[in-house]
Amino acid sequence: MKKIIQYMCAVAGLLLMLLSCQDDAMIINPDVTHGQSTEGVETANGKGTLNSTLCPESKIVLLSIGDPTLEGRDETDLGRKDELCLILPKPLEKDITLKIAMEDAYANNETMKNGGSYTSFVVEIFRREYKIKTQGSDFNIPGNNGLGNTLSLNGGKEAIVTIRAGERKSEKVELLFEREYLDSHYTYLFPIQAVEVETGELIDQIYYIISPVEDKKEIGEKPGTIIAYIDTEVMNPLIAGQLSLSVDFFDMSEGFEETNIYKGPLLDILNVRTAFLKEVQGRATLTYTTDMEYVLKKHIRYLRPMQENGLKVCLAIMGGGTGLGFANLTDAQISDFTAQVQTAVSLYDLDGINLWDKGAGYGKEGMAPINDTSYAKLIKALKNAMPDKLLTLVDTRETTEALCDEQAGISVGNYLDYAWSSLEDFLAPYETDATIRPLAGIPEKKYGTIFLRDIAAMSQEEQMNLMENTIIGEYMNMMRFTPLSGTDVVVGADIPYMDYGKEGVWNDPWATWISCKFPAPEDFSSSTMAQIEVPYSVRDYYMFQKDW
Repeated sequence: MKKIIQYMCAVAGLLLMLLSCQDDAMIINPDVTHGQSTEGVETANGKGTLNSTLCPESKIVLLSIGDPTLEGRDETDLGRKDELCLILPKPLEKDITLKIAMEDAYANNETMKNGGSYTSFVVEIFRREYKIKTQGSDFNIPGNNGLGNTLSLNGGKEAIVTIRAGERKSEKVELLFEREYLDSHYTYLFPIQAVEVETGELIDQIYYIISPVEDKKEIGEKPGTIIAYIDTEVMNPLIAGQLSLSVDFFDMSEGFEETNIYKGPLLDILNVRTAFLKEVQGRATLTYTTDMEYVLKKHIRYLRPMQENGLKVCLAIMGGGTGLGFANLTDAQISDFTAQVQTAVSLYDLDGINLWDKGAGYGKEGMAPINDTSYAKLIKALKNAMPDKLLTLVDTRETTEALCDEQAGISVGNYLDYAWSSLEDFLAPYETDATIRPLAGIPEKKYGTIFLRDIAAMSQEEQMNLMENTIIGEYMNMMRFTPLSGTDVVVGADIPYMDYGKEGVWNDPWATWISCKFPAPEDFSSSTMAQIEVPYSVRDYYMFQKDW
């Protein structure tokens, strides 16, 4: 029987958070002030840069192979393809010829003069340079022949390319990582170099980390729409695409029988944050943290790979602390702000917008008071401007209470795709004894009662409050045995930073959700549980820390 992670975990300690700059950047002519290059890979390296087609502008490319659902899989060899080219900082004065390949000593797992493995030596240098730690197994070496028989470049062991005088880019070299000799229990490192043939000078090196996986397809029907946030000041958004969910039913009425309900990708929607609505010289202006701006400008690298695998990526917009927010806009400001948001969604190929009316700073001197119609008008304007994009809302009640009624003839349920309770308030307007009303026109199947952080990251006081003073606590304390309303949608707060030794533990929001959606009967003869699963490489390596 597979290991079951208990969903009611004790405090595991506060997660280590990365510090970063929180300055804002404007949407038009953004000034990204965190000191990182935003000019593209071709200007970031003095000699030249190897650039991957699948993961542009990255020194480390993480790929899974062997899954028939993955783009680029070859049906005959169960491999994965990519393309590389070398980009120089300026045009050449004369032709140069380059060899693109792994070092022979690495590819063949040769022994050094001191008796050590050259492959292990390179792996250790890689770990130190990129601060990558492991727990458990090392990078594996298949058989006695190293990795040389597993990678082909333009069909051979190496590729020779020439960059002509006056040019800056080489032709593309096709890489094929073959699945046949790779074990799904291990991870493999492929360092690929560009070396000038005439001089032997190393121009650049790129690292591929290959994770073989068993052939898997989505099994069963996911029990709801699963949404999460990620804070770009802490994490690389690409971690969201690595998470899988398994939901299992355990029947203990006569012996023990396990049935899998669902197995497949965890998330349907990822809200990346943070953008803000701020008052700037009388305008309602869309701004960003510098980290959010950086990720958006690099959306091909940080967002598109997830979108290509079916995950919807939306921009989370919050209040900017200037006293102007979603609930006190003029009609002119609504029109202006909607145009800015529409531009951003188009420019950065986003799938939609999430409105979270938190931190606006309403009541500041000189700012208009909250009114009942502003928020509804904004929702209608955004959806009419982008009818094919997702529009979601956090039900904060301070400014959403008015949305329980039609405002200016607008029923917000006609324009919102999903809505959910404010963080850990567990608003439950669809309960039979509810004391609050639902948002006008929002059906229960489009509303989420549960919006929850990682419980392990909460203080002891917060955990006690969750257990003793919330509707969720009734399930955690085994006091309620009927399903909770509003569980066709569930939302997890920011994907937590995975400190060393804690990789893969972000289970609490989903296990709690399942326990509320499918509660155990009073005789405890059965139970339904959720477990998060991640690839081997994500469990063992810091691959998704913020890397800018």
